[in-house]
Amino acid sequence: MNDETIDLRELIEIVWKGKIIIIISIIIAMLISIVLSFFVLDKKFESKATVQITSNTAAEGIVKEYIDSEFTSQVFSERIKSQIFIEQVFEEKGQKVSNQNLNVSIDPATSMISLTYTSGDAKESGDVLTTLINEQKIAIANALQKEFTLLADSYTEESKKLSNEIRDLIKLYNTTVHTNNLPEILILQSMVSNQLILDLSKEQQASLVNVDGEIQNDLIQLQARIESKSTEYSKILDQYQTVQTNIESFRADPLIKTIIEPTIASDPSSPNTLLNIAIGLVVGAMIGLVIVFIRKYWLETSPKNE
Repeated sequence: MNDETIDLRELIEIVWKGKIIIIISIIIAMLISIVLSFFVLDKKFESKATVQITSNTAAEGIVKEYIDSEFTSQVFSERIKSQIFIEQVFEEKGQKVSNQNLNVSIDPATSMISLTYTSGDAKESGDVLTTLINEQKIAIANALQKEFTLLADSYTEESKKLSNEIRDLIKLYNTTVHTNNLPEILILQSMVSNQLILDLSKEQQASLVNVDGEIQNDLIQLQARIESKSTEYSKILDQYQTVQTNIESFRADPLIKTIIEPTIASDPSSPNTLLNIAIGLVVGAMIGLVIVFIRKYWLETSPKNE
């Protein structure tokens, strides 16, 4: 075997001769890791919770569309980890909370949302996570109610517009009757018990028999337009009432379910003392080996040995 080649037996002998150095190096490294774990590194506690978002609701139509668009796992996740939202929640309490300490993940299979908040105090972690979840429920509900209010206002404006259009059409219808000296029985009343009278009675239909064809056609077209606008007006009122009911009674709790309440950790999640000691052991062994081989090389290449 070549003189420069170090066989396995020689390596073992070198390590064995330097075992004291290696052991001392391991002990020192492990002691350093213990000191760091217990006295230097800050302890961190994790609070965990699981939330499920569902859009199952008895609402229908556009109200359901609004609810379905707001109550999704993605929307909830993005909103709850928004630093602006977090600052607004804890500003009055004078508490500094960072979204860097909040971890949010969504399970693609179940759409469950897992939340983890980390801080230096176990109870604080649980309290912060509980507050964030509860305040997010309120925030989403308030945002949706604002949308409902805007929607209700738009329906109010649309109903006013339709009401004026119907009134103008009825006025035009009645003016046509008067202008052409037609029987007064053909005159439409605009409102009776809040319901429009749109259908002609048998007497009205009989009176139309002797009316000029062009005028009759104009009246029929006007009536058709009035009926169309009235149907649209009725739908708008129904939609307005549905939205108004949701403004008054909507709650987010049934749609945002806390499956697992925020936990309070009994042990810190970091630093991991056992892991740090294990790392110290490995690092100490490596440093010891390096020292032993450098020492061996130094002694063999020393000028005194020449």
